[in-house]
Amino acid sequence: MTNGPLREILAKHRPNHDHTSCTACGFVYTPDLPLCPPIADALRELSTGAVRPQDQSLGRYTSGRLQAMAREHTGEGRCRRCGFVYAGQVRLCPTSRRIAAELESRGNAPVTQPRTGQGLCVGKGSGWTVTSTKAAAWKRAMAACSVCPLLAQCETQLEHRLATGVKVREQIMAGRLFTVTGREVEAAGVDAFAVARGRTKKKQQQKPRARTREVAA
Repeated sequence: MTNGPLREILAKHRPNHDHTSCTACGFVYTPDLPLCPPIADALRELSTGAVRPQDQSLGRYTSGRLQAMAREHTGEGRCRRCGFVYAGQVRLCPTSRRIAAELESRGNAPVTQPRTGQGLCVGKGSGWTVTSTKAAAWKRAMAACSVCPLLAQCETQLEHRLATGVKVREQIMAGRLFTVTGREVEAAGVDAFAVARGRTKKKQQQKPRARTREVAA
């Protein structure tokens, strides 16, 4: 198993039944130090290790597979799959949060607020980026913006950026969609824009036919 010794530490140093101390080293948890030193060191080393490019993206998995992975990354006190120790208001491991964000961007899960005081788009940038030609994904992001608790703040920031000449490109911000040139697309025109964008991309992907020269006999 990759990083076997480190993961053995995660499996050995578990909290006791009331989550007040470590069963292996006896370290007593505190609000400021919710992990025992061996666990903290192991997690730090694991988090700084090299990650293969194919492991960084969840886009290659089907929604069904992602939902199955989410069920694996659960547990009492810590995640039984990756060993992440829950603390305070954090009741999901990093992988579980990434899976939730991916499912939300696909419309397979309701959009939720990561933490109090954060916008619905935090940690889910791909869902608010105007890529491909999927109008449904853009509409979901725009709808989420409309009910976001930080919408007013986001609107103020957007207006300031536009007033100072800064262009917002290929992004949805404060419920407003902007193209690659910074042009705003009204909500009623999102579907038409997706169709036009698809046609443009199709033309760009078509390769010009090679001309053959006629050789005189």
